[in-house]
Amino acid sequence: MAFTLKNRVILFVLMVISLILLGSLGFLIIKIYVEHQQTTLTDAIYFSVATISTLGYFPQDTVLTSEVGKWFHIFYLGLGLAIIFGGLQTIVGPWLEMKIQRAERGWRVPLPKDAHVVICGYNDLADYITRKLKMLGVPYIVVDRNPPENVPHVEGDCTEVATLKKANLDRASALIALLDEKDNAMVSLTARGVSDEINIIAIATTRHGEDIIKKSGANVVISKNLLLGKMIQYWATGDYKYDIFASVERMPIREKVIKGSMANRRIAELKFGEKYGTILAVHRNGKIIANPDPNFILKAGDIVIYAPRGGDAS
Repeated sequence: MAFTLKNRVILFVLMVISLILLGSLGFLIIKIYVEHQQTTLTDAIYFSVATISTLGYFPQDTVLTSEVGKWFHIFYLGLGLAIIFGGLQTIVGPWLEMKIQRAERGWRVPLPKDAHVVICGYNDLADYITRKLKMLGVPYIVVDRNPPENVPHVEGDCTEVATLKKANLDRASALIALLDEKDNAMVSLTARGVSDEINIIAIATTRHGEDIIKKSGANVVISKNLLLGKMIQYWATGDYKYDIFASVERMPIREKVIKGSMANRRIAELKFGEKYGTILAVHRNGKIIANPDPNFILKAGDIVIYAPRGGDAS
């Protein structure tokens, strides 16, 4: 069972008190019944404290001279050192770790105050967008329940007003919603309540979801499945010149057929993003799976649509 720092301190104090009582009791028994000498409780306590603190100075009345007394002194010294130094380590270690964690949490990338872009939801697409915005010098804030630490971010629920206000939404230039359709609709509705002038851009995967998100207050709704479907339609006929995303963003798009050792493995396990680029969608059995998460399992025959790292067209 994990102990809190407070409980560790209490346990350590109780162990030290018990250790002193044990040493005092042993001293009294040996002094009176083995060495047949008169002694006091003060001498016994002095013996215990001087031993476990390695003070090294013992008045004549606090020295055990018998064979049994000397062995008890050796045993008690070893036990005392183990408890004192071991106990201090169990307290100092977690205390330093707690201080370091607090310092790390205290440091964070400063948040822009105005004219920035608020990105709701962090995934591969958000990572690509943030890199583009950074390259263009456009300030941004990522809002997510588990945001990356190395970018300006706010931790929390994108559909809550308080969270969006922490991201200075009322002074932002735009909001990009990259969650699922239901959450994107809620984000659009909430954001519109915070700011009437904010430009809201959201992602949808169905026409019905696109309509709902528009009615919720989004200015622009991008249907990823529709765009990818058109692109794959032309690619299926061998026309690789028809590149929707490249024509819009001048971003090269590539495909990779999953086979061999890549099959039946998670995207994160394959380190696809590091080796190839940002995954936009997966084409499987005639269906488009847009923006799959890192735990998505790729199967043999899947066609992965991705943007090469660094925009490399090779």
